[in-house]
Amino acid sequence: MMIKMIPQIISAIFLSVPLIILISSSIPYWARFKNMDKSPKKIQYKKKFLFLIAIGWLSIWPVWIGSVILLFLNNFYNIFGFLTFSSQFEVIQQIIGFFIFYIGDITYNLTIILTGQYLSPSTSGLVEDHKLIQKGTFRIIRHPLYVSYLLILVGLSLILLIYWLLIPTIFVIIGIYPTAKTEEETLIQQYGEEYIEYKRKVGMFFPKLRKSKSYR
Repeated sequence: MMIKMIPQIISAIFLSVPLIILISSSIPYWARFKNMDKSPKKIQYKKKFLFLIAIGWLSIWPVWIGSVILLFLNNFYNIFGFLTFSSQFEVIQQIIGFFIFYIGDITYNLTIILTGQYLSPSTSGLVEDHKLIQKGTFRIIRHPLYVSYLLILVGLSLILLIYWLLIPTIFVIIGIYPTAKTEEETLIQQYGEEYIEYKRKVGMFFPKLRKSKSYR
């Protein structure tokens, strides 16, 4: 039975453009990080939760890059059709998927581009002259990168019509809160009232509609 969906070449184009932009923005970021003074204050992560987030993050790239290649070859569903789910709403699901995916991709790119040298990989810790970032995506939520992983994974799952991508998404969901909580404990130690005030004004994973009157 023929599945009605967005043509593969169209999906490939809409997935490849943000991929090119993301790679272009990531190269300067990693170049900065490689050359920066590394005397970090280590964050004492709970490794099992950080590992779950890493699985989610690492799952993004082979799926994203591999699907673009196979979609351009018009061969994705010939190879992975057995993994896809079908219904009468495939096109609607894919359109919703692209919407979610692009929000995640834009969040990821803006976070990397706007925060400069003070955004460092989780395991690298905080450098001595680290500054508290409160601009760009950090004005909306406190952990935009983690949220972007979730949005990209959910978006890809809906775009490609593959349920199994929700497995690494669940891993990120399980790992995201304890990992973010550990980071925030370190940031409170380093910045004190400045970070507590920031925490009061800005939501952890969702934008705050109202400011909290007191810190919990």
